[in-house]
Amino acid sequence: MSKNNKKEKNAKPVLTEEELKKKNSRKTKAAISCFILLLGVGVAGNWYWENSDLSTKVSTISSDSEKLLVEATYGDATTESTTENSYFSDARVERQSARDESLEKLQKIIDSSKESDSAHKKAAEKIASISDMISIENKIETLVKAKGVNNCLAVINENGTKVDIIVDVEELNDTVILQIKEIATAQLGCTYENVTIIQSN
Repeated sequence: MSKNNKKEKNAKPVLTEEELKKKNSRKTKAAISCFILLLGVGVAGNWYWENSDLSTKVSTISSDSEKLLVEATYGDATTESTTENSYFSDARVERQSARDESLEKLQKIIDSSKESDSAHKKAAEKIASISDMISIENKIETLVKAKGVNNCLAVINENGTKVDIIVDVEELNDTVILQIKEIATAQLGCTYENVTIIQSN
């Protein structure tokens, strides 16, 4: 057998242009069909997911897991912090209630036509004094907390000569005590002896 005959046998049949178009058209149709099928499966799957109980169960499980993780991570710290903060919050509410009661009585004296001018004047001066004390207490608390103290409550006595400062601090050492006393004396104008510092825990 000659080499030419071998080449003829191994040679692939040459397709005409029309046959090539048909072949390409079949491939395109097959690809489009696969795409439509996949799209249909995706839409059906999504519809099933949204309308079944499965998505709700998975969401619930995921949400519960996140809650447990947060509780496990922050549970103990939050409990301690809440207890400490509630102490200071309650003390502030009590302090404010006592002040409000005093201010109400003083305001009644001012509003009363039966009281003398001297009584009116004294009541007005006392209201101004209470207002000043509230302002000083707030300044002391803010400045003490700026020194790294977790929480602070300042209570000035009725005469405005002494102050009790309750602090939430891990270690109440001499340096912290000195800083607090310096703040209090500068704001209130009292002596070191008239500043009492109490550690809350």
